[in-house]
Amino acid sequence: MRFIDVHPEFPVSNSVVYAGHVFQTELTGVPPGQTTAVPGGAAAEMREICSQLNSTLTRLGVDKTSIVSCKLFLQDMQHDSAAVDAVYADYFGSHTPTRGVYGVELAPGILVEATFVANVPVYE
Repeated sequence: MRFIDVHPEFPVSNSVVYAGHVFQTELTGVPPGQTTAVPGGAAAEMREICSQLNSTLTRLGVDKTSIVSCKLFLQDMQHDSAAVDAVYADYFGSHTPTRGVYGVELAPGILVEATFVANVPVYE
């Protein structure tokens, strides 16, 4: 992968060039087997999303450095952006996938939803 226009102050880049197999997932802060989001607000939901993402990537034989793109959807941009950004920055560290953040109306009880695209090896 080649990251283009990396932002030095935050783990985001404007573009990513990659070749291989594409994996995409959409996640919420609702743990597997549950029907409601984890308690604790948007930051807690983002941590749950990162946990689910780690589990999925591990099953695929890769880690977060295979993520090429992320889209975050927030129920309340004004209230939750800073908290979600802190969890995001902690999770990605120096890895810089492209990222978009959007204020949207989510399903009742959901504060954060995320879509990730990753470059993965052949998976069967």
